Amino acid sequence: MRKQFFVKVFGLSAAILSAGLAQAGNLTIGAEYDGWSASNSAIPLNGNEFMVPFSTHIKLDDTFGIFGQTDFMVANYNGTPDGSTAESYNPSANLSDSVIGTDIHFNNFGAPAMLNLSLNLPTGDQNWEENQVIANIPTEFIDSRYRGRGFGFNGMYGLSIPSGGNDQFGVAVGYLFSGSYNTLEIPDLDLGDSIFVGVNRVEAFSNNKSSAIRLSTLFFLPTSESGSNIIEEGPNVNASYSFTDPAGFSYEIGAQFFTPASRALSAGNPLTPEAHDSLGQRFYAAPSLAFGNFTVAGLVKYVLPNDYSQGDALYDGGGLMLGLTPSLTAPLNGVSDLKFTAGYDYVVAHNFAASHTADMYFNFWQVGTNYEIKL
Repeated sequence: MRKQFFVKVFGLSAAILSAGLAQAGNLTIGAEYDGWSASNSAIPLNGNEFMVPFSTHIKLDDTFGIFGQTDFMVANYNGTPDGSTAESYNPSANLSDSVIGTDIHFNNFGAPAMLNLSLNLPTGDQNWEENQVIANIPTEFIDSRYRGRGFGFNGMYGLSIPSGGNDQFGVAVGYLFSGSYNTLEIPDLDLGDSIFVGVNRVEAFSNNKSSAIRLSTLFFLPTSESGSNIIEEGPNVNASYSFTDPAGFSYEIGAQFFTPASRALSAGNPLTPEAHDSLGQRFYAAPSLAFGNFTVAGLVKYVLPNDYSQGDALYDGGGLMLGLTPSLTAPLNGVSDLKFTAGYDYVVAHNFAASHTADMYFNFWQVGTNYEIKL
C-alpha cells in the first residue's frame, strides 16, 4: 500500500511541474461514488464510499503558485480480515488528510526549473485507513481512496532541459517525510521516509500530439515501531512510454519493478534481507480514444506472483485487472467545465482467498462528476 501512496504524492508534484505556466489556475469540486463486491467467498466482502473531493491550484504570478486538496467521505466496509469471521466497519463521515503547498518557478543552470513544497495535514482519521482493509481490493490493483496518515512533508526539485528541437528532457528529485502513523492497533508507528529520482523525455508533434518516456526510482528508509526498525522496503523502478493525441487515440504502457525488502525477524532484531521478493512485478497498458468531448479509456494490468512459495505467510498470487472508463466533458461558459465519469474494473486476485488456495473475483464500480473553474 505504501509504495502506491508515495507514487501518488510525488505524482501530484509532477503534475504541477508538467503543467508549467499554461494557465492562471483552477478550482475543482466533485462528487464520486465507489462500490465493490467479491465472489468466491463464503462470507461477504464488499464496500461503498461516497466522496466529495476538492482541489485548487492558483498562480499568484509567473513564478509563484499555491495549491491544495482534500476529500470528504462517507463509507462502510464489510469483510473477513482473518478469512473466517465477518466484520463491518462504519466510520463517521470525515475529511481525509489535506495537502497544501507551493510551486516556485525560476531559471537554474540556464533552464526552466521548479521547486515544489507541500505539507500533508492530519485532518483525516488514521484508524479509518487501517480498518478499511477488512474489505479492500488488493492495493496492487486499486489503491485506497481515503487518506489518514498524519503530518508529512514533501519536497521536489525539477529541471526542464530543452534539446533544441521538438523534444525536451526533465529531471526531478524529491524527498518525502512521512511522520508518525498512530492508530488504536499500532500506537507508535513511524513510516519510513522516501527519496524520489526521475527522468523523462517529452517530444511534441503537430496538432498537440506528444510522446513521453518516463523513468523513476523510489528509495525507502526504515519503518519503525516503538523505536525499533521493523522493515525497510527495497527500491522500486517505474518505467513507461506514452503517446497522447487529444483528438484521437492515446496510450500508455509501463511496468513497476520491485526489489526485496529487509525485515526484522522479531522485535529488536536487526533488519535482514528477505529470502524472496514479497512484491510481484507489475505491467500495464492504458489505451484511450477521444471523440470530441467524449473519451473512452481502458486499462489492462497484470501482477506477477511474488517469489514466495504458495502457503507461505508472505505469499501473494498476483492477478489480472481489466478496466473501462468512459467520460464526458461539457464546457459551460468558457471558464468552467463539467465532467461526468463512470468506470468498471474487474479484478482477479489469484490465490487470495481460503488461505491462498482460491482465486477471488472483484467487481468495482465508480460514477462521479467534477466541476472545474479555470482561474
